[in-house]
Amino acid sequence: MGALSELQLSLLALALLFVLAVWSYNKWQEFKQRRAAAQIFNDHRGGDALASDLAARSERQPERGERIEPVIGSDSEEVAAVGAPPLQLADPDIDCLLRLTPREELAAPTFWQAQQQRLDPLADSLRWLAWHQGQWRQLDAHDAGNCSVFVGALQLADRSGPLAATTLGELLAGAGDLAETIGAALELPIAAAVLAQAEALDRFCAGVDWRISLQLVRGDGKAFDAGVLRAALDAGELMEDDGARRAVDATGQTQFVVADLTGAALAEDQPCSGLSLSIDVPLVADATAAFDRLLAFARALIAAQPAQLVDEQRSALGEAALLAIRAKIAEFQDKMAAADVPAGGRRALRLYA
Repeated sequence: MGALSELQLSLLALALLFVLAVWSYNKWQEFKQRRAAAQIFNDHRGGDALASDLAARSERQPERGERIEPVIGSDSEEVAAVGAPPLQLADPDIDCLLRLTPREELAAPTFWQAQQQRLDPLADSLRWLAWHQGQWRQLDAHDAGNCSVFVGALQLADRSGPLAATTLGELLAGAGDLAETIGAALELPIAAAVLAQAEALDRFCAGVDWRISLQLVRGDGKAFDAGVLRAALDAGELMEDDGARRAVDATGQTQFVVADLTGAALAEDQPCSGLSLSIDVPLVADATAAFDRLLAFARALIAAQPAQLVDEQRSALGEAALLAIRAKIAEFQDKMAAADVPAGGRRALRLYA
């Protein structure tokens, strides 16, 4: 009976040690998360907190269970000579970029699995690029081959708003853990600068974000004649697109969209009481030309039916109002061009997606 009690005491002591070890590990993880979040909100006037944190990471001893200690720097002349990815893959004006340089080339599947484990909450927005066989390429879960440099790109703003501080905190904490796991030098931007850049970009984008929506309705309240409407749509060379019609330019880019006011599909055998004519100004390379084409379509239909152009409040739009709309379109597009975010261009298509 006494031997059994000693065994029970031994098992209890082991259990307590195990619980203490798990508790200590969890506390360490919480500390790392708080430290990453603090980097975002702390005053950076006294120095770069991120740089200090990375230095601390590089100096400390590896923890039990870590696979590879982090490496600062690289002896490879080839890796040192690798420049930045092309702008169509990673654009520092609209992306937050981080760079990982492993001590040795790393298999793409190994890297992909490691980043999934540490940055899974950002899987829908974080893109990974890799230097492989002398060129940059965007990675996905099916890539193979060994890569010497990895770059993560997280967009700074979109139509839902700027990059959130909490999201940036997740990126910084996850990237630090990833660098430790794969044994890589890690280059990060200053967190405060990233958030300031994201806010400024969002303010600019919001200031020129305009989706014009005009309406074409019959003055007598009747529905459009189906045959006349179909002829106008065909004459305007408007492509069918999921119940609506799209006008496209020579490159296939959408200029404006024609849809039923009720949301129903534009069908030959269905009555239509009114049309919505819309232009997404930031996404159209030449929105003034698109507006001219929209008006030409509307006027052709007005000539064949007793209809008029109105705004969303059903107020009639005369020539003066239409000229004012056209001038405002040109103003917005000039602002975008001056900011090196041309409407309908690569950057605009990403920011206003």
